[in-house]
Amino acid sequence: MKVLVVHPGHDHSTCDVYDGMCEGLRLSGVDVIPFDWQRPLRLMNTLTLGAQAGGFVLPDKADQLQGFGTWLAAADSIAVALDEGVDAVMVINGLLFPPDRATVLRKLGIPVACYGTEAPYFLSIEQQIAPYYSHWFTNERLCVRDFSNGHYLPHAYNPAKHQPAPKDADKQVDAVFIGGGFPERQDLLLGQGVTTRGTLWHLDMEAERGADDNQRNTRYSEGAIGNDETSAWHRSAKVALNLHRRMTQVETGGQIPPGSAESLGPRAYEIPAVGGFELIDDERPEVFEVFGDSAATFRAWDRADLRRALDYWLTHDDAREAQQRAQAQAIAPHHWGNRARIVLETIL
Repeated sequence: MKVLVVHPGHDHSTCDVYDGMCEGLRLSGVDVIPFDWQRPLRLMNTLTLGAQAGGFVLPDKADQLQGFGTWLAAADSIAVALDEGVDAVMVINGLLFPPDRATVLRKLGIPVACYGTEAPYFLSIEQQIAPYYSHWFTNERLCVRDFSNGHYLPHAYNPAKHQPAPKDADKQVDAVFIGGGFPERQDLLLGQGVTTRGTLWHLDMEAERGADDNQRNTRYSEGAIGNDETSAWHRSAKVALNLHRRMTQVETGGQIPPGSAESLGPRAYEIPAVGGFELIDDERPEVFEVFGDSAATFRAWDRADLRRALDYWLTHDDAREAQQRAQAQAIAPHHWGNRARIVLETIL
């Protein structure tokens, strides 16, 4: 069996999901044909920005040109699928991949599924894209009802990458958080003694409100670190924080409605898998279903309760280490191999 897996086109975050899905399919005996189109996509984006900066494209036509460049960058997906004789195509994320490419593949008799990773934050956009696909897998279980072709696919850890390893001497801090520095997270962690790494922490967030320039995505991605380094931080720190988010976009300041997300993100599984101790907010009910008694939580967005939880776990080494072992056991079956089997059973 052959499956073409389409890279999300992003430089970080969702590319880890792509790596995990590829590995999971391989574990299921699938011949994975990767479509790594992020390089031509970046080239097209660079050409668009250069054309606009040089005055060759009017500002109000830049988005149209960028869309055309994205469409061109994805062109080879159809040729590769036909040349390789694939049985199915799996698109990761789908926000950048032109959905009409999925339409062409389906007309050729090839099932094309997409794993939408951004619900509920970009639910309306995903709802526009989903009808182009034969199957839509969503990361948020509450959002399955929002897609006529929807299926729930939880996140997972990649067994090829997320394994225990020795701690890094320069990363043995008390507590660490790796992720986007959204204002709500900055407020929560202010003065808590938590080491932070990732995007947005360097920005004046108030100044970004209302930003609509073409350089904002570059600013937003500065500071991103790869999954290998992220894992090194998680396993080396005494406490690895996992904080969910409410904000949808920096420039609008919008937030998802309360109670609109129940499912866990990939960090929930990755932290215990690499040997880290995970302290997570209690906002997503799924945390207790997955972890049971091994869940170490604090009240979401409560600075005082976060401080209480940090103080306890940082001063009770034996309890923390026992809890970490229990967390690792709890997430053991939640790897991409098992998720890939769900995908295959659904689409084939």
